Amino acid sequence: MTAETSAPRSAGRKRDPQIEARATDAAIEVYANSGWQGFTFDAVARVSGVGKPAIYRRWPSREALLVDAFDRLNLPTAQDLGSLRADVSDYIAQWIAWYSTPLRPQAGARILIDGPSNAELNRLYTAMVTAPRGTKVRDVTRRAIARGEIPEGTAATAIPDIILGAFFIHWSYSQDRTPEDFRATLDPYGARLLETILSGFSRTT
Repeated sequence: MTAETSAPRSAGRKRDPQIEARATDAAIEVYANSGWQGFTFDAVARVSGVGKPAIYRRWPSREALLVDAFDRLNLPTAQDLGSLRADVSDYIAQWIAWYSTPLRPQAGARILIDGPSNAELNRLYTAMVTAPRGTKVRDVTRRAIARGEIPEGTAATAIPDIILGAFFIHWSYSQDRTPEDFRATLDPYGARLLETILSGFSRTT
């Protein structure tokens, strides 16, 4: 056990939510810019201005800190808005906001690579971030089947696979990812994606 991966917590100390917010914001910044190799408590303390002892008291490991930071980012979460169009439109809008926010897509892309090679990071990220949100977005498909909007037997992962894959590829291969210029591509891209999904399913019903 090393000082970098764990440290004892002290009892009875009142938590300061501003410290936690500063540390988790800095965690995303450090991870987006430096990856897992550069993601250390030292680096997070330096960027956040929060002392290392305060970070150690709140998070027992780098993995716990990073996953908590992702969990606080309001990652896109599907909602039940009454119809396939409304559900998908809202979910796409959330991803537009995500990809419009500096550092978030970079951090998200990194954890897709780092997670599978780090068992604890993968376990925490799956349990806290992807599993609960994955259930909610698969429910979009299930509700649409129940309403008769898409065919029986449609894979529950079909809609999230299309949306997440489309945005990731659009971001990955964009020629210009400066925030202002890339943001301008997202609304029309999202609108086309919505109509593509809806028209594709309507032809199979």
